Amino acid sequence: MKQSRYNFISHYGDYGYWFNALTGAYFRLSSSLSHKIKHLLDNVEQIQELSPNAFKQLVDFGFVVPDDTDELESIRTKHRAAVNAKDYFLIILPTLNCNFSCWYCIQDHIPSIMADVTLESILRHIDHMIDNEHISSLHLEWFGGEPFMFFDKIIVPISRYAIQKCEACNIPFTNNSTTNGYFLNQSVSSMLQDLKFKHFQITLDGNRKFHDNVKFMRGCDSAFDHVLTNINNILSDNDNISIHLRINYTHTTLSSAVVDEVCQFIQPQNRNRIVIMPRKVWQEKVDKDFSSILTEILDNFAANGFQVSRGDVSPTFTSCYVNRKYYNAINFNGNVVKCTACNDLYETTPKGQLMFDGTIQWRDNYDLRCQEATFENERCLECKNLPLCMGQCPRNYMNGNTQCKYDSEDGNIETNILNFLVHEYDA
Repeated sequence: MKQSRYNFISHYGDYGYWFNALTGAYFRLSSSLSHKIKHLLDNVEQIQELSPNAFKQLVDFGFVVPDDTDELESIRTKHRAAVNAKDYFLIILPTLNCNFSCWYCIQDHIPSIMADVTLESILRHIDHMIDNEHISSLHLEWFGGEPFMFFDKIIVPISRYAIQKCEACNIPFTNNSTTNGYFLNQSVSSMLQDLKFKHFQITLDGNRKFHDNVKFMRGCDSAFDHVLTNINNILSDNDNISIHLRINYTHTTLSSAVVDEVCQFIQPQNRNRIVIMPRKVWQEKVDKDFSSILTEILDNFAANGFQVSRGDVSPTFTSCYVNRKYYNAINFNGNVVKCTACNDLYETTPKGQLMFDGTIQWRDNYDLRCQEATFENERCLECKNLPLCMGQCPRNYMNGNTQCKYDSEDGNIETNILNFLVHEYDA
């Protein structure tokens, strides 16, 4: 027997926290026993003599594996399964236009709206994926621009068709959206349950003052107040909806004051369906020391009844959603891309094209290239973070960029794991 390559062991307070990145399993021990067992990991048979129960737990959870176990091959197998999983995630962009003009946004908000012929092609595409590709579930994600600018014209008819088709074929269906939240008024809220909406990702831009300096429009005194009021109303009207409240920040726009500002609008009974998710804007330089400020803010949100995201510690075995075979993004004009966090949406020669029969024609096998394992290089294969990261950004990989994804983030994986475990057990 030997120890796994992907063990993370940290000590904090009276406990040792153990996490295995390949299995996702974790537990904690008293600090003294944890130190003893950690010291014996290079000679695991002695652990069995010291504590048979602890040894069994280490084996069951993947912290200790047989000598002939090839964990890298296990990762490759899990990667192939994740890439080919038939849960279909379809992003639809009704428009690239937006009612706001955030300074950090990568998109050009051009006046645009999906034509009827593209809408009809999307309905045929849903038919094709269910009838011919035999997907196991369908998940729509509305994106933009601001998708809810065209709620009645685009979102409603496509959603209703998809619901009817999935119900007829006994396929699970969910509706989700990434939106700035401005148009989620009472009228829209009253229709969300019938359209089977389950989840929204909505963005704040730091504290109230900074948010309103980034997002503003005529007739709205405070976008911060307006959006948070909409969020609270949606949660009050719809018991089955959850919100990821993403807080985009620079190191000067975010402080603990944001917690009280959010709490003014979100009633206590609604807070446990909101996950707070801070994200540094990509133009901001990395500051690893800022992680302590983020931890303080997240702790404060948690103390006020919110869920919080303390970093991604769940292995998905894909480097990005772009990796997945059954993931596509259809633009308002029928162009199809894999990545929406780049300029592909504006290319005159698109990566893919939605045909009227509902199929997608890809240029230069772009879809197959996206499915490649980007971790097949010396740096990634030697990294103990591999099961959580799964390699480079697929787009960067195809462009020859070898930068590690975590190099551009505040904080680090080890800190994220420890914060997650400590708060899991203290909850």
